[in-house]
Amino acid sequence: MRTIFYHFIMAGTFIYGLFFRYPYLLFVKGEKAYKFICKIAKNWGKNLIWASGSKVKVIYKNNSESEMRKVKETGEPVILISNHQSNVDIPALLGYLPLDFSFIAKKEMKKWPAIGRWMRSFDCIFLDRKNARQGMKDMKDAISKIKKGHSYVIFPEGSRSEDGTIGEFKKGSFKLATDTDARILPITIIGTYEVQSRKSLKVTPNKNIKIVVDKPVDLKSMSREEKKEVHNIVNKIIKDNYTEEKNL
Repeated sequence: MRTIFYHFIMAGTFIYGLFFRYPYLLFVKGEKAYKFICKIAKNWGKNLIWASGSKVKVIYKNNSESEMRKVKETGEPVILISNHQSNVDIPALLGYLPLDFSFIAKKEMKKWPAIGRWMRSFDCIFLDRKNARQGMKDMKDAISKIKKGHSYVIFPEGSRSEDGTIGEFKKGSFKLATDTDARILPITIIGTYEVQSRKSLKVTPNKNIKIVVDKPVDLKSMSREEKKEVHNIVNKIIKDNYTEEKNL
């Protein structure tokens, strides 16, 4: 019953947005449109978590709450690096992190009916992983958006976890950060795998979801050798926070 309700709310809010929210975007462009979409996305995220029957707790470590407040006040673009447990990760992040941000997505999603249109309005970055030349063009576009002040979430494992554990991070996923020197915000997601795993559409209610935010990783203060290992450094931060908070 919970699964049906969750997917009903997901489809219902999407259809409602398509008919009653999207038309507004026909008349506005640029930052105004982006801010409008961010607001809608936050409401959508909270609605889906409510529909899942679970709760989200955000945990700040190492003065990260103060740093996030500064990021929001100054409009500093950051790269949010997160583990990827479930489809529920996206509504959890959108609904409960107090920042405006979008996502890095695979190129194919740009052509998805309706959803692709929303994602383009949301200023998502679509990367072509199969065509190196097009991938370079996509990366240049991504860099320009970061410099414009937009923050992005990247799931550097490349796909959702098969069993709830955290895999290794792909080095290439950090290129956007290293090319722009944007600070990296390590995000650890715990509990969404138990709500909905990759293997099933079933939604299990009454789970406690945690989002752990650690202090930003400043690439400008790193040596050249440390930058080469930044994917492993951030991977360790996220894994350590996962282990520490998982059984609390």
